[in-house]
Amino acid sequence: MKKLITTILAASLALAGSNAFAQNLMAEVGFGMSDTRFDYTLGHTNAALFGGTLGLSYEIPVVEGTLGFAPGVRVGYFTKGDVDIYGYEDISFTESYLSVPLDFNLKFDMSEDMRFLVFAGPTLDIGLTSRVKEKSTSVNYDIYDGALSSYTKYSRFDVLIGGGVGFDVMDAVRFSVRYDYGLINRNGGNLTSGFLKIHRSQLKLGVGFLF
Repeated sequence: MKKLITTILAASLALAGSNAFAQNLMAEVGFGMSDTRFDYTLGHTNAALFGGTLGLSYEIPVVEGTLGFAPGVRVGYFTKGDVDIYGYEDISFTESYLSVPLDFNLKFDMSEDMRFLVFAGPTLDIGLTSRVKEKSTSVNYDIYDGALSSYTKYSRFDVLIGGGVGFDVMDAVRFSVRYDYGLINRNGGNLTSGFLKIHRSQLKLGVGFLF
């Protein structure tokens, strides 16, 4: 997985210097929610965190002016101060991610100054940090290390599938909304019992600047 992501990023950066990318670089800032759902045998809990993302993408024209392929790289940071998960109450929960979206964009001209687009594709996700802090004791736990419990040890890797819609204005600014859902059960703890399934989804509002 790491080798695949490294190869994709290297290819994207190499293509960024070619003529095909002369006007197709986008720098984006996003705001939204990352929702991690913990499904137990007898119920579920959700950790809905709020934060933002920063990213770059490069569009490769497939059909000039209509269809494009846009690989990119993005970092995200999400947090919330009062989350209840796995019997722990009133904890703070903070996560960060490195993501590689691989989108296809379909564009429709609405006027000389505005374009509507639909985009969809997979996103390769790597968890960087996932920490909880009990407010009563100020003790910190790293969920990736399994410190919270054997049932809530995360796997760092995920593949999300999703998409959204957007508007390009004056070939300079892009406004978009996007939803992604994680396909992989991220429970890296007690997988054999089927006791717990962990999936992450994300909703994001983005503002991008086109170059």
